[in-house]
Amino acid sequence: MTSSLNVIALISGGKDSLYTLLHCLHHGHKLIALANLYPQHDSQSSACVDPDHPQEGEDLNSFMYQTVGHSLVPLYSQCLELPLYRRAISGKAVQTGRYYDPTKSALDETEDLIPLLQEVKRNHPQANAICAGAILSTYQRTRVESVAIRLGLTPLAYLWQYPALPPPQGRADSICGLLQDMAAVGCDARIIKIASGGIPERLLWANVGDNSTLTRLVNGLSPFFPDREFWLRGAVLGEGGEYETIAINGPRPLWKNRIDIAETNSLTIADEGGVSYFKIAGAKLADKCDCDDTAVHDQLRIPDGLDPQFAILGSLVEASLQPLDPSAELPTALSNPNFDAMIIRASATLSAGNLVISNITIDPSDRSKGMSSSAADQMKGVVQKLREMLQSYHGQLKLVPTTSNIVSTTLLLQDISHFGVVNSIYATLFREGEPNPPARVTFACRLPPGVEVSLSVVLNLGSRDSLRGLHVQSRSYWAPANIGPYSQAVCEPLDDPQDPNCSVHDEKLIEIVHVAGQIPLVPQSMEVKDGSFIDQAVLSLQHLWRIGQEREVDVWPWGVALYKSQSEPGSRASAGCELWRHAHLTGTKPGAGRCEDDGHERDDLDAWDLQFNRSAGFQSNLSRVTVGEHLHVLPDPGIFLVPPSPEPWVPPYISAAVTALPRDAPIEWWSLGVAHLPKSPNSHRRATVCTQRYPWGSLTVLNIKASLQEEGTGWPSTRHGQTDFATVLVTENFESSSLVDGLRNGLNEVLCLDPNAQHITEADFRTVHGTAFIAQTGEDAWRAITKQTLFSGLSIVPCTSLFGRAFVQPFLDPASNRSTSTLPLTSDGTDPGCQRLALAMTIRLEARVET
Repeated sequence: MTSSLNVIALISGGKDSLYTLLHCLHHGHKLIALANLYPQHDSQSSACVDPDHPQEGEDLNSFMYQTVGHSLVPLYSQCLELPLYRRAISGKAVQTGRYYDPTKSALDETEDLIPLLQEVKRNHPQANAICAGAILSTYQRTRVESVAIRLGLTPLAYLWQYPALPPPQGRADSICGLLQDMAAVGCDARIIKIASGGIPERLLWANVGDNSTLTRLVNGLSPFFPDREFWLRGAVLGEGGEYETIAINGPRPLWKNRIDIAETNSLTIADEGGVSYFKIAGAKLADKCDCDDTAVHDQLRIPDGLDPQFAILGSLVEASLQPLDPSAELPTALSNPNFDAMIIRASATLSAGNLVISNITIDPSDRSKGMSSSAADQMKGVVQKLREMLQSYHGQLKLVPTTSNIVSTTLLLQDISHFGVVNSIYATLFREGEPNPPARVTFACRLPPGVEVSLSVVLNLGSRDSLRGLHVQSRSYWAPANIGPYSQAVCEPLDDPQDPNCSVHDEKLIEIVHVAGQIPLVPQSMEVKDGSFIDQAVLSLQHLWRIGQEREVDVWPWGVALYKSQSEPGSRASAGCELWRHAHLTGTKPGAGRCEDDGHERDDLDAWDLQFNRSAGFQSNLSRVTVGEHLHVLPDPGIFLVPPSPEPWVPPYISAAVTALPRDAPIEWWSLGVAHLPKSPNSHRRATVCTQRYPWGSLTVLNIKASLQEEGTGWPSTRHGQTDFATVLVTENFESSSLVDGLRNGLNEVLCLDPNAQHITEADFRTVHGTAFIAQTGEDAWRAITKQTLFSGLSIVPCTSLFGRAFVQPFLDPASNRSTSTLPLTSDGTDPGCQRLALAMTIRLEARVET
């Protein structure tokens, strides 16, 4: 059971804010008080409310708050028997962008929440959480979270991403599932404002949970979203302002009374732009009827914890795992490889659009006299060193990089117990209140003696406005909250936004999606999941997938499973490998739930009606609307220039044993994604992939064509025409003499993916960023490797053990009609399973095209 929180409930009177309270009770939280903001012109305040004769003023049409129906809000205090605090909205929507920065305007309407909640806290000092009804609105959620974090309150948003969650047990997938769940528990919410075509005016005051209302909403709004069912689900919930509701009744024990409205005394108002709303009069409190006696704990539907494709992964993996030879297991304790100052020395790499600074440490021999060797002091030194390194680029670039340009970080600790103090210092890198801090992966590993902290950062050298962030700090059923200086994901464009062939709209740009490391936290409780290792690994992998789907990732170039060192590294590595493989083979396949007559035009509507007359056809059957296609397909085979055969491509897998993970978690999944790749058969920018095997290991390259950079952007004077994601796996029994030459030859062979191109050598490519996982390798071999341009600036992760696998499926070369994966590692030609490695590298490369 989740630790109980004392919750302040933000309410507007709408269905979502009231329904969220039932989920708070379900998780054992205590509701302390209600809080509401109302329009400035309304004379009502927390001190002068007449609940017996509420009067409705004009709707404010606030960007942030629902204000229509605000005259009923005082009645909720008696309906729920909770104290109500209200305050007038004095600000305006100054910041209208997706993200919110509280330092940029004190006059924004969001800031009106601060004095309201401070008043609640003065009267209820035990309050430590706040809940809101955000479902899909990043605009609303991020603003509530900003206020909550500044006031020391835990934000709760149990309905967040509800349309993307699997249906609860007992209910099939449905476009209007949340509304059906509300109706099942006895919620009665009425439509009081309509602001969208497709919703007829006669639905004013209709119960939003009635089947007839649901049918009209779905059929009226579906023509707006012929190819985007997920958006349709949001529209049916009113997430885009299509309509507003007011709740008048609900289940016990939350609701002690209900609200009666005299419809004869209420008015329907027609406003500008086709907007209409119900002006309420004569509302009063009434006793609940016996028929309203619905117990919350009996009927409240909770989303399933696992998506269908992940619910079956555990059983698939357990059935496919083979018992390992005990002799293949590594001993519990391994001698620490001797990583000297050369290996862990900081390095900087400048590419077309990125600056990467890797392995920033405070070396024991470099410390000033009298300086402490504590992790805290070393982290302070790392922060100062990073700032100095960024300042050194003044004059070299038109845009002087700052920590605001950081999109991803890797934070390594010698001892995970130091995470708390190190994290607080790490947070000082970023301006307080700045939205969307970098994605981050953190763990403990065997750093060189005396080194307590190592930091690597990736900076985007373009405008910060070109970046998209996903920073959910609220508890929900979706994925773990990120409370602190890191985001679930940060997206940077791979295409040049100035390219005339690219849309300014961020969804049309190919993006690199930097994702934070994911451990098996139960989202609604933020506690590590109980159960077997496989159960925990499935949940944390689902977190990676859900974040990827929300960001519309099409493909992962590789997958990294970090796990805590223990006595059976091979067993856990093999389990993770099978999870990774089955997750890709199962995938998210569209079409489930497609009804037989989907795709056929309705006989009663002509083309004009389907395109423009949104309210026509509400009588058609609800089952005509396709369901099951609302989630983004990941992986998406449509991105490949030549489709894989016979199975989907499975990216390389790396399993690295480290000394400890945050929260003592057993596993942490880590990757980055590529999003918004073209699916058109005629696009030259689609992906190709090649895997080659050699006596020393394997090399896999995912190639992405991207638009060329224009000059004058402030970036280095090079342009890139393609980006490659290379994964190098070096087996344990490699020979140092053959590895370096083999890598060079392999890169020359595999990077030249275009058979019509001239021969490409390593010198034609520059590293953008990459990570080297090292378990057992000789220093001579590593020195020789790092002399190559592509491997000189990688972030170093010393591992106690390392396993990996390169999956080989044939891809046909469109020019020669031959497979590009032809060299098996095993003598019998079979695809080997997870193998013990000495070294693994993940590298993002850009082709050098001199201007």
